[in-house]
Amino acid sequence: MTAVGSIRRVSPPQAVQKLREDFYLVQILLSEPPGADWKRFFYEGQPNPPADFPPRSVDISGTVLRFRSGSGSVAEKIRLLDQWIERANQKAAGWPARTEEERRRREALLQEQQELAALNERWSHL
Repeated sequence: MTAVGSIRRVSPPQAVQKLREDFYLVQILLSEPPGADWKRFFYEGQPNPPADFPPRSVDISGTVLRFRSGSGSVAEKIRLLDQWIERANQKAAGWPARTEEERRRREALLQEQQELAALNERWSHL
């Protein structure tokens, strides 16, 4: 985990692409980009995931988490994702960072994300 705290979902689900009738690519934003260990805990540490929504069907890139879903099952998938995120946080909290360099890298990434967010906020009115 980072020195700052646990990774959490910071946005509601957003449909970003229609894949077919009533089936969409949906994304949520995370509070910070997860590291490799956290992603491993997210993908491999979930007990009895639904056959139609395994953790490996979720793409995590930077602070964006994407999945495919029909509109009627988004709420249930978000509930599962919140549980999976919390479980990955719990496992990662007990897992020491591999090196001081990894900790510094995560802090630099977080600082960069905060800087980008501040710029985007400043530019949002242009």
